[in-house]
Amino acid sequence: MADIASKSPFSPYRADGKLRTVPLAFTIIPYPLSPSSEDSTLTLIDDILNTWGRLDVWVCSSGLLGPASITETTPSDLQKCWEANALGPFFALKYAPPAMGKLCEKRNYTNSEVKDQGYGSIVVVGSVAGGYGGWKGGTRLTSRL
Repeated sequence: MADIASKSPFSPYRADGKLRTVPLAFTIIPYPLSPSSEDSTLTLIDDILNTWGRLDVWVCSSGLLGPASITETTPSDLQKCWEANALGPFFALKYAPPAMGKLCEKRNYTNSEVKDQGYGSIVVVGSVAGGYGGWKGGTRLTSRL
């Protein structure tokens, strides 16, 4: 399979059958976060600004699928679904823009650059379940703020 796949320029395999590796010009840092927690969101933003001096991109991708039927759904299940599908985007869109507006000088880490314009990008990815659970409208309205 690797021989066939390596002929495509989009294949993850090289001609020798090994996986291609691509050096990244950015770093992805996994961070334990409860996206429906305001304190957790603010702590993450503080950690980013204290460590890197800037926030350029925020991707909010959270969702939770509840029980299969309404007869099995408890008020607690409904609350958890709402928190996962609505609060995460709300907190990201409320708190990330002010952090993205902060400017910074060149710092001592690889690929550090001066940030002399106060802007950034926020990507909100909603759960497929959010469309069926009625959260889609809330996420869309929050994203339009």
